[in-house]
Formats: sequence, C-alpha cells, structure tokens
Amino acid sequence: MNRFTSATTDLRAHAVLFAMAVIAALLTWNRDVSFDENEAFIRVWDRDSADVRLVHYQTPELDLRIERRTDAAGDYLWGTQIGGMDGGPDTLDFPIGPAGAALVGRIARLRTLREMGELSPELKRDIGVEGSTSRLLVRFTDEERELILGDPVYGFPDQYAFEAATGLGYVLSREVMQALGNGQGNVRERWLHHFPTEVAQVRVQVGGRMRAMSPAQGGEWMEVGGGAPDLAFATFMQRVDQLAIEGFIVRPAPENVTTIMRAEYLGEGGESIGFVELMRDDSADNPYFVRTETTRIPAQAVEFLAQRVEEGLDGVFSGAEPGSSSSAARSAG
Repeated sequence: MNRFTSATTDLRAHAVLFAMAVIAALLTWNRDVSFDENEAFIRVWDRDSADVRLVHYQTPELDLRIERRTDAAGDYLWGTQIGGMDGGPDTLDFPIGPAGAALVGRIARLRTLREMGELSPELKRDIGVEGSTSRLLVRFTDEERELILGDPVYGFPDQYAFEAATGLGYVLSREVMQALGNGQGNVRERWLHHFPTEVAQVRVQVGGRMRAMSPAQGGEWMEVGGGAPDLAFATFMQRVDQLAIEGFIVRPAPENVTTIMRAEYLGEGGESIGFVELMRDDSADNPYFVRTETTRIPAQAVEFLAQRVEEGLDGVFSGAEPGSSSSAARSAG
C-alpha cells in the first residue's frame, strides 16, 4: 500500500468515526436542557434507580423490557425488544448503555408535567386511557407500579397516563416517552468500554502468541518495563481503539466463529479493567463481530473499521525484540 492510499484510508476511517460520534451525540442529547432531576417537580413516584428491577414499556407496535441483572462483574442492565425492527428478528436482546441507564434513572423518579387528580369515566375516554393496551410497568424491589398510557396531549408530544391503582391521571414528559418509544436504538450500548481507571498495560493475543505492552505519551506503546516505542504496534492499537458497534440485530453462528484477536486491558495494579475480542463469521454478510466487557455478547462491528484491524495484525509482533517475553509468549491453550 503506497502512502497516498494509506492516507486516504486513514481519512476514511476518521470520517466514519466523526459521523458515528455525531450520531451518538444526537441520540443521547437531552433536548430539555434546563431539566434538573433535583428540582421540586410533582412526581408519580420517587425512588432510587438501584431499586428498579424492571421497566416494561408495551404498545401495539413495540414491547421493550429493561431489567437489572447480576453476574460475577456486578449489576448491569439488559434489554429485550419484541417488534419495532423492520427486517430484523422478532425478538432482540442487548446490553443497555449510558443513555438507557439515564432513562431508568428518570423513570425511577418519574416526574409529571401535570397531575390531573382522579379521572372521571368521561375524561378517561377523552384522553385515550379507557380501553388502551399501552402500558408502562415499573417493578421495584418492594412494589410494582403500572400506568395505562393514553393519547398524546393535543399540540404537544407529551402523553396522558392513568394509574388504575390510585385513580390518578398524569401528563408524562416527551423526554421519557419518546426515549421508550424509540426502543433499542435509543437505549442500547454504543461504546466498547467504560474504563474505570487509566490503562496501564495491554495484552494482545493473536493465534497462540501474546504480546504485553504499556502505553506511553503521544499514543506510543513500548515493551512492559521500557524500551523503544513500537510504531507498528501503536498503529495497530489505534485501529483497535477505533472499533465500533454497528448493532445487535445480527448474531454470529457459533459453529462458524473464529477469533481474530483478543486484547485485555490492565490497570495500574495489574487488575483486568476490560477486554475486546474481534471475531469473524464468514457466513454473515458483514463477517465481523466484537465482544467486550460492556457488550457481554457478540455485537456486529462496523465492517470497515474491523477490517482495518485484521489487516494490521502483522503490526502486533513485527517490532518485538528477538528473545523478549512478548515475542516468545504463547497463550495457554
């Protein structure tokens, strides 16, 4: 590859990353910029987000569940969606990202733009809650609350709701209702990592070989313990850092999956703070999949960026010093 081709390819990569960053910013942008969770709004209920075990939003078009689960790494939020995916599977499960976690926090302290008091039968018909099959159910650690969802407020994107258990009617804000109505596209995980500390070391495995490197200033990488910067390895890691999630609709066939590379990230104390696995399934239209500590399952990778990582695999070991522990290491199994 000549210098012009390489430069053009790098420009394409940066253009793709910029476009993805803009999309992510738009999806997570809070349009109600003056909103403050601590302000004294009237609330339908006021709970801590850690008390939420399940959020279940159900309409004739969409069934979205966000539930709190626990594994060895701790609590996390998981989503399941039925419907609302043109050309996709009937049911989709996926990890919840920061935007979804923030939404759960808002639902835990659900504010109302207006409390309507007890609703008469006539008013229930007028605002569309009578006979409605749309629901917002929230299961807390000690109780369950359910709202029947009605029509949008005339001239506004806010929505009427009614709690049968109390007989009270409410007007719910568009920020919550539109986020739920957008389904997985609004709440799913979009980032590969949320590192709790700085990365002190990375261990990259390709096939049966492993190389351990430490980051230096200016995006450089060098052998653990010191040494000259390795430009080829730095270029490879830059490409790994640019990997991105395309979505969770397509899953790899387990019998067809091969692992291209794995990188494990360590903190200052040598503790694992994250990992990334790039996989390939040649039976899929886009053969690249990525799994990390945030996705928990394989997600479809942005093909162009994943291909660049695969093309740069030679850079992992090309600069290793002969006889070094990195160049000679073999993964167990």
